[in-house]
Amino acid sequence: MRPRRLTHLMLASALVAAAAHPLIAQRGGRGGGDSTARGLPLTPNHPLQFTTDEGTWLELDVSPDGRTIVFDLLGDIYTLPIDGGKATRITSGQAFDAQPHYAPDGKSIVFVSDRSGSNNVWIANADGSRPHALTHDNNNSNFQSPTYTPDGKYVIASRGNDMYMYYADGTGTGMRLTGADSAGARGAAAGGGRGGAAPNVFLGAAVSKDGRYVYMAMRNSQGGGY
Repeated sequence: MRPRRLTHLMLASALVAAAAHPLIAQRGGRGGGDSTARGLPLTPNHPLQFTTDEGTWLELDVSPDGRTIVFDLLGDIYTLPIDGGKATRITSGQAFDAQPHYAPDGKSIVFVSDRSGSNNVWIANADGSRPHALTHDNNNSNFQSPTYTPDGKYVIASRGNDMYMYYADGTGTGMRLTGADSAGARGAAAGGGRGGAAPNVFLGAAVSKDGRYVYMAMRNSQGGGY
């Protein structure tokens, strides 16, 4: 889910304070926290280096202690002090990494990546090290907007048109939260929206502090906005 205006303003403020420190997008070659790109056999010729003090079309999150911003830019993930300063790239390589979100304890991040050759949800330490796949879908499902539950035990993410919940430790299988075959079967009709229209689309999950409710944006089956 694309960032809201507030998050744009937050990141713009932080990046301006960074005073144009250089960022490096190493497209290919393994940087800190990267894993083998089995499905991406392209051979890189050289790293691409650039300097910027602004960015657009970004996803970001603020660490639980309020000290650090994590954000994606051109397929890599960076961290930046909340007060500004030098951005640090924590993932790199040929893979496209995006939509990072901190765990409640701030020790790890969840994000979307195609580094396995197909779009999946991944988890890494907060510094980008030890990345591992949480989902193992080979159909290039459209995973988006992953986030942790407040207890850190689960990750909720959009997959295709619906919302799924996964154990953060990777055990078990995902539970579908929306759709006719979801828990309780209270979601949208399977196979499409009302009257054979396009399916409802659920994005951008946010879990209440007590963990009892999941809030999300929905585009209705009649093609309306979120």
